Amino acid sequence: MAPNKTDHVSMAVWCTLIPPEELDRFSENEDGLRSVSEAYEDWLVSMRGKSFVGADVGIMLDRIRILMINIGIACAMNRELAEDVQAVVSDHLRRRSLIMVDKLPSDTIEKIAVKETLAIFFRDLKFTRDIFPEEDVKRIIPVKVSITPDSSKGRIGRLVGSKSKTANVEKEQVVKAALLESSNVLKKLYMRLLSPDPWGTY
Repeated sequence: MAPNKTDHVSMAVWCTLIPPEELDRFSENEDGLRSVSEAYEDWLVSMRGKSFVGADVGIMLDRIRILMINIGIACAMNRELAEDVQAVVSDHLRRRSLIMVDKLPSDTIEKIAVKETLAIFFRDLKFTRDIFPEEDVKRIIPVKVSITPDSSKGRIGRLVGSKSKTANVEKEQVVKAALLESSNVLKKLYMRLLSPDPWGTY
Protein backbone atom coordinates (compact mmCIF):
# COMPACT_ATOMS: atom_id res chain seq x y z
CA MET A 1 0.00 0.00 0.00
CA ALA A 2 1.67 3.18 -1.16
CA PRO A 3 1.45 6.29 1.01
CA ASN A 4 -0.96 9.07 -0.01
CA LYS A 5 -1.14 12.79 0.61
CA THR A 6 -2.57 12.33 4.09
CA ASP A 7 0.32 10.16 5.29
CA HIS A 8 2.75 11.77 7.72
CA VAL A 9 5.63 9.47 6.80
CA SER A 10 8.22 10.64 4.32
CA MET A 11 8.55 8.61 1.11
CA ALA A 12 12.24 8.39 1.99
CA VAL A 13 11.44 6.12 4.93
CA TRP A 14 8.68 4.07 3.35
CA CYS A 15 9.18 0.36 4.05
CA THR A 16 6.63 -2.14 2.74
CA LEU A 17 7.45 -4.70 5.43
CA ILE A 18 6.33 -2.40 8.22
CA PRO A 19 2.56 -1.84 8.55
CA PRO A 20 1.71 1.74 7.46
CA GLU A 21 0.24 2.66 10.83
CA GLU A 22 3.55 1.78 12.51
CA LEU A 23 5.86 3.76 10.24
CA ASP A 24 5.75 7.00 12.21
CA ARG A 25 7.69 5.44 15.07
CA PHE A 26 10.62 4.78 12.71
CA SER A 27 10.55 8.09 10.85
CA GLU A 28 13.76 9.35 12.45
CA ASN A 29 15.78 6.36 11.30
CA GLU A 30 15.75 6.60 7.51
CA ASP A 31 19.08 4.83 7.02
CA GLY A 32 17.98 1.95 9.22
CA LEU A 33 14.67 1.56 7.40
CA ARG A 34 16.50 1.60 4.10
CA SER A 35 18.57 -1.32 5.35
CA VAL A 36 15.40 -3.14 6.47
CA SER A 37 13.85 -2.61 3.04
CA GLU A 38 16.92 -4.01 1.34
CA ALA A 39 16.91 -7.04 3.64
CA TYR A 40 13.22 -7.60 2.87
CA GLU A 41 13.84 -7.36 -0.86
CA ASP A 42 16.68 -9.86 -0.60
CA TRP A 43 14.41 -12.22 1.33
CA LEU A 44 11.69 -11.86 -1.29
CA VAL A 45 14.11 -12.76 -4.07
CA SER A 46 15.37 -15.80 -2.17
CA MET A 47 11.86 -17.05 -1.32
CA ARG A 48 9.88 -16.51 -4.50
CA GLY A 49 11.36 -19.58 -6.16
CA LYS A 50 10.50 -21.86 -3.26
CA SER A 51 7.41 -24.04 -3.34
CA PHE A 52 5.22 -24.28 -0.27
CA VAL A 53 3.28 -27.29 -1.52
CA GLY A 54 3.75 -30.00 1.09
CA ALA A 55 5.71 -27.66 3.39
CA ASP A 56 4.93 -28.33 7.02
CA VAL A 57 4.68 -25.89 9.91
CA GLY A 58 8.39 -26.15 10.71
CA ILE A 59 9.43 -25.25 7.17
CA MET A 60 7.07 -22.28 7.04
CA LEU A 61 8.29 -20.98 10.40
CA ASP A 62 11.91 -21.34 9.24
CA ARG A 63 11.23 -19.22 6.16
CA ILE A 64 9.68 -16.44 8.22
CA ARG A 65 12.47 -16.72 10.80
CA ILE A 66 15.03 -16.22 8.01
CA LEU A 67 13.38 -12.85 7.35
CA MET A 68 13.79 -11.93 11.01
CA ILE A 69 17.44 -13.00 10.92
CA ASN A 70 18.02 -10.91 7.81
CA ILE A 71 16.58 -7.87 9.58
CA GLY A 72 18.95 -8.45 12.50
CA ILE A 73 21.93 -8.70 10.15
CA ALA A 74 20.88 -5.61 8.19
CA CYS A 75 20.63 -3.61 11.42
CA ALA A 76 23.69 -5.11 13.07
CA MET A 77 24.90 -1.66 14.13
CA ASN A 78 21.54 -0.75 15.62
CA ARG A 79 20.23 -3.62 17.73
CA GLU A 80 17.39 -1.55 19.14
CA LEU A 81 16.04 -0.82 15.66
CA ALA A 82 16.34 -4.48 14.65
CA GLU A 83 14.42 -5.63 17.72
CA ASP A 84 11.76 -2.95 17.26
CA VAL A 85 11.17 -3.93 13.63
CA GLN A 86 11.12 -7.62 14.49
CA ALA A 87 8.65 -6.96 17.31
CA VAL A 88 6.30 -4.92 15.11
CA VAL A 89 6.30 -7.45 12.28
CA SER A 90 5.87 -10.37 14.69
CA ASP A 91 3.02 -8.66 16.49
CA HIS A 92 1.12 -8.06 13.27
CA LEU A 93 1.75 -11.60 12.07
CA ARG A 94 0.33 -12.89 15.34
CA ARG A 95 -2.73 -10.69 14.97
CA ARG A 96 -3.35 -11.97 11.46
CA SER A 97 -2.87 -15.57 12.52
CA LEU A 98 -5.31 -15.22 15.43
CA ILE A 99 -7.94 -13.74 13.12
CA MET A 100 -7.60 -16.79 10.89
CA VAL A 101 -7.73 -19.18 13.85
CA ASP A 102 -10.85 -17.46 15.15
CA LYS A 103 -12.58 -18.27 11.84
CA LEU A 104 -11.84 -21.99 12.06
CA PRO A 105 -14.91 -24.23 12.50
CA SER A 106 -15.74 -25.68 15.90
CA ASP A 107 -18.48 -28.19 15.11
CA THR A 108 -16.72 -31.29 16.47
CA ILE A 109 -14.79 -32.05 19.65
CA GLU A 110 -11.57 -32.36 17.64
CA LYS A 111 -12.10 -29.01 15.89
CA ILE A 112 -12.86 -27.26 19.18
CA ALA A 113 -9.62 -28.65 20.63
CA VAL A 114 -7.64 -27.66 17.53
CA LYS A 115 -9.02 -24.12 17.66
CA GLU A 116 -8.21 -23.73 21.36
CA THR A 117 -4.73 -25.16 20.83
CA LEU A 118 -3.88 -22.90 17.89
CA ALA A 119 -5.20 -19.82 19.68
CA ILE A 120 -2.59 -20.40 22.39
CA PHE A 121 0.11 -21.51 19.94
CA PHE A 122 -0.09 -18.38 17.77
CA ARG A 123 -0.67 -16.05 20.71
CA ASP A 124 2.67 -17.10 22.21
CA LEU A 125 4.58 -17.77 18.99
CA LYS A 126 8.02 -16.13 18.71
CA PHE A 127 8.78 -15.72 15.01
CA THR A 128 12.39 -14.88 15.80
CA ARG A 129 13.12 -18.19 17.54
CA ASP A 130 13.80 -21.71 16.33
CA ILE A 131 11.08 -23.87 17.87
CA PHE A 132 9.83 -27.43 17.72
CA PRO A 133 6.17 -27.00 16.71
CA GLU A 134 5.04 -30.53 17.46
CA GLU A 135 6.41 -30.38 21.00
CA ASP A 136 4.80 -26.99 21.60
CA VAL A 137 1.45 -28.19 20.25
CA LYS A 138 1.51 -31.34 22.38
CA ARG A 139 2.27 -29.26 25.45
CA ILE A 140 -0.75 -26.98 25.08
CA ILE A 141 -3.46 -29.34 23.83
CA PRO A 142 -6.34 -29.33 26.33
CA VAL A 143 -7.23 -32.58 28.09
CA LYS A 144 -10.91 -31.66 27.88
CA VAL A 145 -12.91 -29.06 25.99
CA SER A 146 -16.13 -27.32 26.86
CA ILE A 147 -19.02 -27.79 24.48
CA THR A 148 -21.82 -25.25 24.57
CA PRO A 149 -25.11 -25.21 22.65
CA ASP A 150 -24.22 -21.87 21.05
CA SER A 151 -20.92 -23.12 19.61
CA SER A 152 -22.08 -26.61 18.62
CA LYS A 153 -23.93 -27.65 15.49
CA GLY A 154 -25.05 -30.86 13.87
CA ARG A 155 -24.28 -34.19 15.58
CA ILE A 156 -22.32 -32.65 18.46
CA GLY A 157 -25.06 -30.12 19.06
CA ARG A 158 -27.63 -32.87 19.38
CA LEU A 159 -25.42 -34.61 21.94
CA VAL A 160 -25.03 -31.46 24.00
CA GLY A 161 -28.67 -30.47 23.99
CA SER A 162 -29.41 -27.29 25.92
CA LYS A 163 -26.64 -27.61 28.50
CA SER A 164 -22.90 -27.05 28.39
CA LYS A 165 -20.76 -30.16 28.72
CA THR A 166 -17.11 -31.17 28.68
CA ALA A 167 -15.57 -33.85 26.50
CA ASN A 168 -12.27 -35.69 26.50
CA VAL A 169 -9.81 -34.98 23.71
CA GLU A 170 -8.11 -37.58 21.52
CA LYS A 171 -4.65 -36.08 21.81
CA GLU A 172 -2.89 -37.74 18.86
CA GLN A 173 -5.68 -36.85 16.45
CA VAL A 174 -5.69 -33.27 17.64
CA VAL A 175 -1.90 -33.01 17.30
CA LYS A 176 -2.07 -34.05 13.64
CA ALA A 177 -5.00 -31.76 12.88
CA ALA A 178 -3.48 -28.80 14.74
CA LEU A 179 -0.15 -29.13 12.92
CA LEU A 180 -1.95 -29.27 9.58
CA GLU A 181 -4.10 -26.23 10.36
CA SER A 182 -1.13 -24.27 11.71
CA SER A 183 0.79 -24.91 8.49
CA ASN A 184 -2.20 -23.63 6.51
CA VAL A 185 -2.30 -20.45 8.60
CA LEU A 186 1.44 -19.93 8.17
CA LYS A 187 1.23 -20.48 4.42
CA LYS A 188 -1.33 -17.68 4.22
CA LEU A 189 0.91 -15.37 6.28
CA TYR A 190 3.88 -16.32 4.11
CA MET A 191 1.99 -15.60 0.89
CA ARG A 192 1.00 -12.22 2.25
CA LEU A 193 4.61 -11.43 3.07
CA LEU A 194 5.49 -12.28 -0.53
CA SER A 195 2.82 -9.98 -1.89
CA PRO A 196 3.30 -6.30 -2.86
CA ASP A 197 1.05 -5.23 0.04
CA PRO A 198 1.58 -7.56 3.02
CA TRP A 199 -0.75 -5.70 5.37
CA GLY A 200 -3.56 -4.78 2.98
CA THR A 201 -7.18 -5.71 3.62
CA TYR A 202 -7.82 -7.59 0.39
